Amino acid sequence: MSDQVEDYHYDRSMFFNELSQSIERNKLSTNVLFSNYLNDFKDIVQHNGLVHEEMNIVCQLLCTVNLSVQNFKRILLTLVPEEPSIPHDICEELIVWALSAYRQNANDGTKAQCIFYWLLYVVEEKLTNMDVIDKYYKVLFHLCNYENVNQPIAGIIYCLTKSDDVQKWMITCCKNIIEGSKSEPHLNKLLNFFECPNSINSIRQKGLFDCNNTFCKELACGLRSVRKELMNIHPQFTHTQQLIEYERKSSDKLYSKIQFVDVNNKFEFPSTEELAKSFMKEGSSNNSLILLGNVSGWCKLLMNNDKELNLQHRFSNNLYHSLDQIFLSNEIVVKPLKKTKFLQEILEFQKFAHRGLTAVNMFIFQYIISWDGMENSRIIYELFEYLSFTSEEELKYRFLEKLYAIFITGDELIYRMVINSLTNLLCNLYFNSKKTRTNKNCTLFGEELREETEFEIVKCLTKYISHWCSICIYNYPQEEQLKHTVYTFFEKVSVLENLKPSIWPIWTIMPPSVFYNGLMSVNIYWLDRLSKLMLRHIKVDTDRIEDIADNTLILRPLQLFDLYMADFYNALHAGELFEKREEGFIFKYLKEKEVEKDFKIVNLNICFQMEKHIALAPYFMNAVHTVEDPLDLLQTEAPNLHKLILTLNENLQNDTEDEISSINL
Repeated sequence: MSDQVEDYHYDRSMFFNELSQSIERNKLSTNVLFSNYLNDFKDIVQHNGLVHEEMNIVCQLLCTVNLSVQNFKRILLTLVPEEPSIPHDICEELIVWALSAYRQNANDGTKAQCIFYWLLYVVEEKLTNMDVIDKYYKVLFHLCNYENVNQPIAGIIYCLTKSDDVQKWMITCCKNIIEGSKSEPHLNKLLNFFECPNSINSIRQKGLFDCNNTFCKELACGLRSVRKELMNIHPQFTHTQQLIEYERKSSDKLYSKIQFVDVNNKFEFPSTEELAKSFMKEGSSNNSLILLGNVSGWCKLLMNNDKELNLQHRFSNNLYHSLDQIFLSNEIVVKPLKKTKFLQEILEFQKFAHRGLTAVNMFIFQYIISWDGMENSRIIYELFEYLSFTSEEELKYRFLEKLYAIFITGDELIYRMVINSLTNLLCNLYFNSKKTRTNKNCTLFGEELREETEFEIVKCLTKYISHWCSICIYNYPQEEQLKHTVYTFFEKVSVLENLKPSIWPIWTIMPPSVFYNGLMSVNIYWLDRLSKLMLRHIKVDTDRIEDIADNTLILRPLQLFDLYMADFYNALHAGELFEKREEGFIFKYLKEKEVEKDFKIVNLNICFQMEKHIALAPYFMNAVHTVEDPLDLLQTEAPNLHKLILTLNENLQNDTEDEISSINL
């Protein structure tokens, strides 16, 4: 009798072992005990939830195993966190899977719909880092046109939208979808939300985009109960550890108070200083890599510079040796999931420290030689962002030249990931150069560099990224997401180059291929966004460069910028792009005979004038009887473009008056 009872004993660890084996077999287990446990497990999770490791297993199962729709739903119902802090990489992996699967076939479309409903309730309850979801905002918005998923997508957009996000094309898009469908009540709700500015700034109403079927009700119940369960255990807390909004308060202490909460107990440490000290005992484990697994270990690594203990040095050596054995020499065979987890832990530590590890630098410089650009791409490209360099030569020959081989042979996705990663790397290098380091004994991150060396490294990296952006636009001139990544780089670098206290003598402007792609874009959005950046250059950069310029190399961007602005003004406003080509850049050396030969139909003078420009013409055609001055229309549809033309016009008049005054004198 006792043997029979043991046969039917089935616990949680056995269940997740079975799930892991299902992932390896690429087929869900048919074990009867497993199936029975799965049926009951949903009710267990509703109250207890999954820990992060269990959630990761469920996520991998959903994304890699071809499940039936019924089993997919049953397993998705178990994806409820123990605490309101779902790892952002799990959310991102599910989003990417759903985006790749929603149009493949009917079953995958239904699965994707389930994922988006799950994501809706995660966003409503703010159970993860919202920035991770927000970066897919535009991609998700365009799915409103796809009937199978537009209800949960509309709810996600409703939760994420900020006042600056709403644009006229979004309202028009919603109206077109509603007109083309018999009944779209959720899109009507979204449209009303967009058209009411006051509602965007108010608190979002939960449950507005709920679905009434049984599955969605159970899904919503599980995720919405997470915060309630924690509140029952800790009624004094109103937010989770991950989502607390800390406020700076005046205090004599140098460290802010932090708290750790788990389901059963509350551990409270008065300050990070005392927390670190409590772990700074001489009796330290020989396996220093264990410290990667939690915040207390991170504090111990960062704050313990005891020479006798030599913890930082041991950790760096162990880390590099492990990376070498697992990824480079393959002396140790490790499952892909464990490899990914190891890299993720390293990345999280570097984020916490706001600086890269020397051991990781050495690993990346070797790994990139044989890397295909896609394996563990999300983590590897994020690791790039925390690299540090001892010289300009190291940056060029050990990193950029190796990365260029991946970049130039890649597709549009590789282009975006590389430019985005290097942009964030540049930001980190800038911020680290401005930060005063008080602890010079901390050798974990390498020696402190001289400002001249930091400047050369930043200048070199900026030059390379700018050139690679030019390649991106040349190969994919119409790819909207790639253009956004490229524009973001130039917008960020414009801010970085004006950071105080010390401003370096450098000014980065768009290369010609990027600038003229924006000027001649078919989309008014890019023309207006380009104008916004050019206005910033006029207000901030031109005077700064004239003040700090001490050689002709610094003045070259200023001269090129003047050529850009001449073409911009002569094309859009004056309608004399070709006649005054010597003032600009693009047609400067084009002869009239060549124009007569090759451009028989196109009039280069007026084809990019406001009323004729392909991006602006539709707006002028619609308003032909209501607008007398073309600039009046731009004030509404493209305010930055309108302001830039007025600024250029004003500068031109001032220059003319100065010339007349000098002649009279």
